[in-house]
Amino acid sequence: MTNKLSSTIFLSDHINKKGLSKLYLQIIIDRKTKRYPLEIFIEPDNWDRASSKVIKRDDKAILNRIITNELAKVNKYYLVMREAENVSFERFDELFLNISHTKLSDMFELHYKRISSDSAKPFKTVAKQLMFLFGDIEINKVNLKIINEYHDYIKDKAHNTIWVRHKCLKTVINTAIRHEIYKNKNPYNNFKINYIQTLRVFLEMKEVEAIEKILIRPHVAERIKHCARAFLFQCYTGLRYSDLKQLKFDQIQSNSIRLKTQKTEEIIYIPISSRAQSILNVMDRTKSYVFKIPTNQKYNDALKEVGIEAKIAKALTSHVARHTFATISIDLGIPIEIISKLLGHKKIKTTQIYAQIKNPVLDKYMQNWNK
Repeated sequence: MTNKLSSTIFLSDHINKKGLSKLYLQIIIDRKTKRYPLEIFIEPDNWDRASSKVIKRDDKAILNRIITNELAKVNKYYLVMREAENVSFERFDELFLNISHTKLSDMFELHYKRISSDSAKPFKTVAKQLMFLFGDIEINKVNLKIINEYHDYIKDKAHNTIWVRHKCLKTVINTAIRHEIYKNKNPYNNFKINYIQTLRVFLEMKEVEAIEKILIRPHVAERIKHCARAFLFQCYTGLRYSDLKQLKFDQIQSNSIRLKTQKTEEIIYIPISSRAQSILNVMDRTKSYVFKIPTNQKYNDALKEVGIEAKIAKALTSHVARHTFATISIDLGIPIEIISKLLGHKKIKTTQIYAQIKNPVLDKYMQNWNK
């Protein structure tokens, strides 16, 4: 006897911080129930349980069409399973979640859709290495043995580079888990590697001023000056490379920058100082983007020329500019909580690293030894 299948749309009772609840596709086979997230979040008042329809919202037609399509897929898969006399959750998962055909490359591509092109670069390196070692295997075949073999392959890299590679793979597996594609326990529960905190390079104010002087030297090439302006703007605002590259003039209003960060998707508000404004004053406002910046690697390569021109021995990178903003802000007496918000950090613990590097209070009390 072939098992029967029924399907409904279920609205979770859980309400998140934004006041939204998630919709699930609820499947019943042989009196057993399983729910599949649809990744649709709506206000509870906008859901009509009687008709299983979204109401009131402007996008209700689109959302209801998605729901109808999901239910149509269920009916299609039920006919396939009934014909083979195999109506089961195991077979339904294979059809609905496409488990048996979800390859490593598919999971990486799925994750790329959630991040910026710059953020995707380390993931693409990991994907390339995994394909070389194991081929395009199914994501469910990535187990502890695979992870250990991959670790052996990259073990000659710098420790934190290895940490980043594993972090990328772990993130992709977590993405598969969230989509209910990866059915095993996360193998990274049994594989640990920690990030080693390194000393952060930053500039003192006198070094920042040395770069500022480049801008008024007639013999310096304009491309070097443009790179110096971008770097200084980072020093004045704390913007990441990804946010600096995407910064548009329409994100600068009322003498402040308002944007959603590429990396953490945090909304940040940065008042523009007079130093930052002096950079903006010479930029071409007929363009959409404030700065024309190449890839991060090429940008860092160009910053080497800026460092040579300013006679700074430290290796300049976009990260150095961000570190400089944080450490100089501490020197200027800006509270760590404010610096954390300006940098767009999700956790203040991340910002407190800078307080360990520069702490004016400690400097003041250590002066007692000089008396």
